[in-house]
Amino acid sequence: MKTHRIESWSFVFILALFPAAAQSQSAFRLYGSVTAKSSYTAANVGLTWISPKGIYVDFAAQQSLSATHDLWDSVSSQKQDFSHDTYTLTGGYSHAFAQGVSVSGFGGYTVSNTQLNAPKPPLLFSKDKFDGQGIFVGAGAGVPALRGQFSGSIAIAGMKGKWKNDSGFNNTADTTFGFSLGGAYTYPITPALGVTADLRYQQYKYNFGIVTTAAYTVTEKIASLGVRLGYRF
Repeated sequence: MKTHRIESWSFVFILALFPAAAQSQSAFRLYGSVTAKSSYTAANVGLTWISPKGIYVDFAAQQSLSATHDLWDSVSSQKQDFSHDTYTLTGGYSHAFAQGVSVSGFGGYTVSNTQLNAPKPPLLFSKDKFDGQGIFVGAGAGVPALRGQFSGSIAIAGMKGKWKNDSGFNNTADTTFGFSLGGAYTYPITPALGVTADLRYQQYKYNFGIVTTAAYTVTEKIASLGVRLGYRF
């Protein structure tokens, strides 16, 4: 059985950059302890295959729509473009009990690409790029209610990251761990067509090596609220 999904999401994306505690007086390039924030709508598309025994494989792609960020508001009045794309492959097993309650275990691989444009001049570069990738494992459960199903999940991930710009800067983060939480309600419109409201939160902290005199960290936080349609055939 295959399930096609079309999704619309609203996101709040936050990148926080901090020097390491021992180097708190030093700055990472032109900024020391700063936060970049962007709120945007994203389009998602996905495909899920589910076997009669409850084994499933899911592929999801997400593309941010038109968005800006506020990282450089202190040096330029012009809004700077922002983009964030994510591609995730998940495999797992779901078991349904006689009462309708279900439990699942899953794991997979995710890749994300973030671009923050910058004002040049006064800065010496025009684009910052942050790429993350890693594996994750998690568990979930579902409970039937209100003619549909409420579900929740939790996962941990081991991530790597790379920060670079178009003037030659390039630095790679150590492997680090993060987590994600999810909750959803699914209502079956027909036996084949369903609609799901979904709330998600994820946070990853990347530890980068020393640049000039200071190490620094990047904390990525994403909160999302979305609605999606799924069709089984």
